[in-house]
Amino acid sequence: MINLLKKILVFSLFFSFLQLSAADDYSVELYAMSGNGKLISSDEMMKKSGAKYLIVDFFSLICEPCKRSLPKWDEFLKENKSKGFEFILVALPAAGEKKKTEKDLKNYFKQNKFSFETVFDKYSVVGKKFGVVEKSGDVTLPMIFVVDKSGKLIFKTDSFDNAMSKIQNLE
Repeated sequence: MINLLKKILVFSLFFSFLQLSAADDYSVELYAMSGNGKLISSDEMMKKSGAKYLIVDFFSLICEPCKRSLPKWDEFLKENKSKGFEFILVALPAAGEKKKTEKDLKNYFKQNKFSFETVFDKYSVVGKKFGVVEKSGDVTLPMIFVVDKSGKLIFKTDSFDNAMSKIQNLE
């Protein structure tokens, strides 16, 4: 009986550790919305550019603050990318409308050109990993994460203006 309890305890600790590790993983690996549909890996992106910080912004077409922030992000990145910033926009599907959302997103980004990478989190895998999408399917937007080059979370916020004020302190 004691051996069984020990095994259960070890098993529980192992899975608790795995859950903790997953919660600390702020990497993104999804396919680009752009025409070529290449795999975008935040780890590779950071290594290749030598950036110090990765900004991950979650987006939905039904989120007006999200849409208003896109031109501001574009301007910020054009002015500050050389200062060590990378950016990925993670587009989330509308509930139950994955195919329609993907088509609408492609149209939106065809009409609104931005200089940053946009990926579609069709099954909300990255959204769930970051805690933006709950198991129930509820989504918290806007939500912005800033991670350092080692993958450590610097901060997260639900406001573009708050993100900007904190990013200014990173420089």
